[in-house]
Amino acid sequence: MLIKGARAPKLVTHEMIGTMQPGSVLVDVAVDQGGCFETTHATTHSNPIFLVDDVIHYCVANMPGAVPNTSTRALNNATLPYMLKLANMGAEAAVKADPTLAKGVNTYRGAMTYPAVAEAFGLEYTPLTALV
Repeated sequence: MLIKGARAPKLVTHEMIGTMQPGSVLVDVAVDQGGCFETTHATTHSNPIFLVDDVIHYCVANMPGAVPNTSTRALNNATLPYMLKLANMGAEAAVKADPTLAKGVNTYRGAMTYPAVAEAFGLEYTPLTALV
């Protein structure tokens, strides 16, 4: 489960890890948000794993960095349609026309427009629809 803008919940306890077979592998894809295992600590591409109770942990922050060309192409392919819409329509018109694009707006005209980010930082939330 990903909670956008917030710290990842601890879904796997140390006790649960202790019940796993030795040699089991855990990959924490939420490490950039603090990790979803109680035993997580961020690792690096050069030193990517550690053991807890004989269970292998892979907790590399920025996992796409291991394949920079592929991940860059994938990110470009995913974001290019939004960039074109913004360039061709302007930010306000594009956000009004595309609900998916609107969901990516965190701040607008000095207001915090994303509820999870506002809550995570103790800021006041203003719905984007109230501003555009």
